Amino acid sequence: MLDRAYVKTEAGRAEIKARSLAMSRSVRNLLLMIDGGKTAAQWLSLVQGIVAADIEYLLAQGLIADANPGAVDIPVELDLSPLDYEQLYGFLTRHAKQYLGLMKGYKMVLDVERCGDVAALRALGQRFVAEVSQAQGEVVADQVRRAMSITRSS
Repeated sequence: MLDRAYVKTEAGRAEIKARSLAMSRSVRNLLLMIDGGKTAAQWLSLVQGIVAADIEYLLAQGLIADANPGAVDIPVELDLSPLDYEQLYGFLTRHAKQYLGLMKGYKMVLDVERCGDVAALRALGQRFVAEVSQAQGEVVADQVRRAMSITRSS
């Protein structure tokens, strides 16, 4: 996935105007800039504050699409939590400040509130784990994965 280039879809262009989905500023900036000229990995290094889960979120929401859809890709399992909406909502709102600190935790809770369905909440859960890993290290991120019932794919 990270070696692919992506372009905005019609839904992505509409979202830029409507601003109806819950997105952090960095994810919205990525959506604004993405143009098919760079791979996802390049965007990760260029746009501060985004992680691979943010690109997966944009894909899941249909806001971006593969710039070269005919290319063959190896299927990758996503590290998604099997928890339902209420369980994920409760976990993320209870633990965001604990793992991310006051300000980032507060922003995460606001993002949780904006999630309209379980798919969006699961994508946000991936971002939460990535941010915990960045803030507190992989050992703590693994603890969060276990608490969210996420099994890591190989």
